[in-house]
Amino acid sequence: MGGRGRDAKRGLGMRGWFLLLVILPTLAVGVYFYGFASNIYESEARFVVRNRGSSNSNPMADMAGGASRMASLFPSARTGSEEARAVVAYVDSHAAVAALKGSLDLVELWRRPEVDVLSRLWWEEPQAEWLLWYFRRRVRVILDPDTGVMILRAQAFRPEDAQTLSKALLTISERLVNMLSERSIADGLRTGQEDLARAEARMSAAREALIAFREREQAFDPARAAAGAVETIGRLEGALAQSRTELQERQAFMRPDNPQVQLLRNRIEALQAQIAAERGRMTRGGEAMTQQVAGFERLELERMLADRQLASATASLEGARTEAIRQQTFVLRVAEPHLPEAALYPKATYNTLTVFVSLAMLFGVGWLLVVSAREHAN
Repeated sequence: MGGRGRDAKRGLGMRGWFLLLVILPTLAVGVYFYGFASNIYESEARFVVRNRGSSNSNPMADMAGGASRMASLFPSARTGSEEARAVVAYVDSHAAVAALKGSLDLVELWRRPEVDVLSRLWWEEPQAEWLLWYFRRRVRVILDPDTGVMILRAQAFRPEDAQTLSKALLTISERLVNMLSERSIADGLRTGQEDLARAEARMSAAREALIAFREREQAFDPARAAAGAVETIGRLEGALAQSRTELQERQAFMRPDNPQVQLLRNRIEALQAQIAAERGRMTRGGEAMTQQVAGFERLELERMLADRQLASATASLEGARTEAIRQQTFVLRVAEPHLPEAALYPKATYNTLTVFVSLAMLFGVGWLLVVSAREHAN
């Protein structure tokens, strides 16, 4: 009888503790979820981050196939993976909350009068850290690495609030992607623009140097002028040689005072004077024409090199601009934020059963430990 009494007492004690530790908490949780917990609506949007060079096809025409066909519709969706990861990090940050506060009253949105005390945002004027903590409970962005699709989910206590919040999140995500794309394009073009500016400056300096040289030396093309002067002197020297030959021939059989002999002598003197004048023209201001030609050729070579550098810099900049446009990223909306019709949360039955099963398992483990300890003590 004593053993049966102790077993009965232990059974009553076990049922009492089970009632206290399992049944009552489960009832409390069930009463809250079924009687007091506010409905939570979730609005979902889907989008991808692409660049213009990833595909020439129009994937929107085949969008009805669903997200399972996204890999085939967007063969290069991974090209915007860095921007996609940046969007995930951005939405989970203080910056996103600050951006949303510029267009939405987040505190009012999550403190509606019908919201229960446990679900609502507790602070009327929350600090940034607490608002971000609550924001992370209600907003999620998931990146599917296989398809490149980003899933944006926003929760609120009214259907229209959830849709409005989802739209605002999608807008700031697009704004972020556009900003990153513009910054990337600007960085990519900056080097090309700097090279083009240097080439233009070099070209301008080369032209100014040529103009100054021509004004100073009063010669448009010293090389051509020198070639012409050399050619003229050559003709005059040829004529002088011929005249001297004729003079020698005539002096052989004519008297020195013969008019023809005197005429040849006068011609020879004129040719010698003209040759001396032409040679004198090849030197100006103490600077030989050869030095002028060397200086002009040096300036002309610099102008040609500057012209080639300018053409190369221009072509490089155009190529960089074309590549930047091809790599420009943007957000392509796959599914717009929808207006939810039914509340997805709280999952009253699931949560209540989960609490009951968890408490029952813990209670069972704890009770076995207590019984084992008692038997060991006896």
